[in-house]
Amino acid sequence: MARSTRKQTELFLLAQPLEALSQIVLPTGEDVLRRLFCHGSNIKDNRKAVIDEVVRVWERAHIPVVPLRSIMKKLETLVGKYEVRKKAKKRQPEGDKVSDALLQGHLASLFDIAAPATSSSMIHLKQKDKDFLDDQRGQRKMVMSTVDKESMAKESRKHERLAAERRRKEKELAETLEWGEMIELVTGSSATAECADSSTSSSDTNSSARGSAAASASRPKRLKITKEVAAAADRVKLTSRGAHHVFSAIAADQGVLSPSTSSIRRHRKVLRKETAEAAVKDYRNQVQEHDAVLILHWDGKLLPGSESQGHVDRLAIVVTSPSLEGEKLLAIPALPSGTGEAMAS
Repeated sequence: MARSTRKQTELFLLAQPLEALSQIVLPTGEDVLRRLFCHGSNIKDNRKAVIDEVVRVWERAHIPVVPLRSIMKKLETLVGKYEVRKKAKKRQPEGDKVSDALLQGHLASLFDIAAPATSSSMIHLKQKDKDFLDDQRGQRKMVMSTVDKESMAKESRKHERLAAERRRKEKELAETLEWGEMIELVTGSSATAECADSSTSSSDTNSSARGSAAASASRPKRLKITKEVAAAADRVKLTSRGAHHVFSAIAADQGVLSPSTSSIRRHRKVLRKETAEAAVKDYRNQVQEHDAVLILHWDGKLLPGSESQGHVDRLAIVVTSPSLEGEKLLAIPALPSGTGEAMAS
């Protein structure tokens, strides 16, 4: 069996194919071509595989890159220049040493796929990462640490945050299950109960009552969201999606249908509006009855969103009166920011 020698596998101007890219420096044009030809051919799938490897090295350096289509175009341009010079060398064995030297100098430089300097990701890039990129474009004396302590610490904090979030959700689920018995079972139509009553009260209409009862029995029952349930969900800060998971578990145990997430969200909005309107009407009646003078108070607060995990700036608006007991919260509108100018406007 014939075996290839090192001389036979040597590439034009590139030495040997590269088995893997270095993980401590950013690859040069020569590194990329040597890695590409290590795959055996310059086909699209091989170019894509090499680009993925190159991007991983840049990501390890925490340096943002241009879109993949731009990287592919840059690689195709580099391969084109190399192939043109390689074919010219075959036609003229002596070749043009100046052209070879220029191509080698170009290949020895960084295969630069960094995002534009004016992009937001590059503007906010850490100074040490900018220094590393500048070095790789020039003298190439710096190397990446084999163990990125900052990335490891960031990953550890991420896992801790996810674990805390998981514990919080488990706690919410346990609290919600405590008020699960408050959920009221109703039928798909009020005619079910009427049919059942009529079938037991009159012996003359047994046949028609049995037909109505059979028809109503085929209608699936569904969990109803009452005011107490909606208030409890708001109290424990349970999202509509979280409430849907709880309702689904209860509905499966009871053998009935669970309301959808959108249905839960609509019901909660309606019930909140009704509760707010009733409270405003009651307070307005008290003010008119006592002819009270109201004092307005407001203050900015950073509060969690009702349907998300994020926080938003809100303006709490409260009124008090010497003639009335306690205080009344009028509204907590969202603000674009927590500045005094935003509150005043």
